[in-house]
Amino acid sequence: MSEDDDTRPLTRRERLRRQTVDEIVEAALGLVDDGGAHGLSLASVGKAVGMTPPALYHYFASREALLDALVLAGYADLGTAVETAVRQAQDRSPADRLAAITGAWRRWALDHPRRYSMLFTGSRREAVDPLESVGAISQSMVALVTTLQEIAGDTGDAGGHAEGSVLDLDLARWGRSVDFPAEAAPATLRLALSTWYRVHGLVSLEIVGAFGTMGLDGERLLAAELEGLVREAARA
Repeated sequence: MSEDDDTRPLTRRERLRRQTVDEIVEAALGLVDDGGAHGLSLASVGKAVGMTPPALYHYFASREALLDALVLAGYADLGTAVETAVRQAQDRSPADRLAAITGAWRRWALDHPRRYSMLFTGSRREAVDPLESVGAISQSMVALVTTLQEIAGDTGDAGGHAEGSVLDLDLARWGRSVDFPAEAAPATLRLALSTWYRVHGLVSLEIVGAFGTMGLDGERLLAAELEGLVREAARA
C-alpha cells in the first residue's frame, strides 16, 4: 500500500463500514463482560446489534476472526490505561513509576476481569501478537524496560545468568522485535519479562478469588512483589 493510500480520506462507504465494525466490536465486548468469551457466538452478537449472522459475515469471516478483533481491542484499551499512568507518573521516581505501570495493569484487569481472561485464552496465537500488533502495549513494555533500566543502571547482571547465554540471546532478539532501548542489558529484559509474568500471575489469581479465600489483599501482595523487584533491579 502506498503512502497516499494510508493518508487519503476515507470514503463514505469506508467510514460506514468502520463505524459498523466498531459497533459490532463494542457490542461483543459487552457480551464478554456479561458472560465471558467462551459463550460468544455470531448469533448473540448479531442479536445485540440488530443484524443477522449472515450479515455479520460481511464484517467478520468467522467467530475466530471476531475474537481476534476483540483481543486486539482489549489489548489496546489495556495499553492505553497503562500509557496514561506512565504519563501521569513521568516526574516521579523510577520505583513510583514502576508501581504506576503495574498498578494500572492490575486496575484494568480487575475492572474488566472477563476481558482480561479473554486476552490470554480467546485468540489464536498466530493471529494476534499484542506486542507486535498493538502499539500501546508495546509502548507500555518499553516504559517498563526504561524504568527498570533507571533503577538498575544496566551496569551488571540482575538475574544470575551469564551474559551471552542462550536465554540472553533469545531476550535480545525479542527486545529488537519490539524496539526496546538498544542499550537495555539482558538482565533488564529478563527482569521486565519477570515483572510482567509475576503481575499477570498475581492478577489472574486475584480475579478468580484465590486470595480472598486466603484472607489476603491483592494490592498489598503486589506492593510486596514490587519491593522485591526494585531490590532485584538495584542489585544490578
